[in-house]
Amino acid sequence: MHKLALHQITMMEGGPEGLVRFAAEAGLDGVCLFTATPLDAKGQDMFPVVNPAATSSFKRLLRDHDMRIINAEYFPVMPERDVAEYLPAIMLAAELGAKRLVTHIHETDRQRAEDQLSKLCAMALVNGLGVGLEFTGFSYGCNSLGSAATLHGRVNQPNLTIAIDALHLFRTGGTLEQLQAVDPAIIGYAQLCDGPDFRPSSDYLDEAMNRMIAGEGVFPLRDFVALLGPHIDIDIEVPNSAPLAGSGARVWAHRAIAASRTLLIERK
Repeated sequence: MHKLALHQITMMEGGPEGLVRFAAEAGLDGVCLFTATPLDAKGQDMFPVVNPAATSSFKRLLRDHDMRIINAEYFPVMPERDVAEYLPAIMLAAELGAKRLVTHIHETDRQRAEDQLSKLCAMALVNGLGVGLEFTGFSYGCNSLGSAATLHGRVNQPNLTIAIDALHLFRTGGTLEQLQAVDPAIIGYAQLCDGPDFRPSSDYLDEAMNRMIAGEGVFPLRDFVALLGPHIDIDIEVPNSAPLAGSGARVWAHRAIAASRTLLIERK
């Protein structure tokens, strides 16, 4: 049966601690959060991130709420950056009991991308973690389902799986037929959201941060979910950059959770 998790960017109110409490109250199985985060133009964290100094208290919070970290973000393969720099954040994710790390491939040199991804997988494996390879239209080193499947095969690491984000699948020209052709065993998790159209694009970053709740767009999500094996974790990732605060953020997250649950029930 699918494990259902809530992504931090669906509800950033309250940071990682607030996410854990909210997900537990909502009866979810886990959360997806950041132990490393990209920086904005001002050098500030783009997303809430777990404070390493609070590791002990955060572990206690997870234990007290019977909550697990399904995915720990964000560990991209970047040009001119060595994934070895991520080791402290990787070790923090492992200390917190995370299941896997998430990576995007922005490096366009194929050999270096493969080498760096292999190195990231090796570092994760030593720490008892998997790695989820997520393709997007704006991560040019791996920007389609086909390129993700090819890269997975070339790297051939035992703890590497592919992530299938509904938005990225359909906005990069992917189809349900292509998804059906992928071995379910190499898919680690999927991300649920909806969107307004299927037009392939490499420039939909704003849409990625302003997603639609399942059932409110045009994506064939019932058929999408039907193709996911029961072992595949499902992550509710429906960010909205509108100024939601307090109860507004909670209402938005509750709506996203309810719609995702309805989708899974209707699929049965």
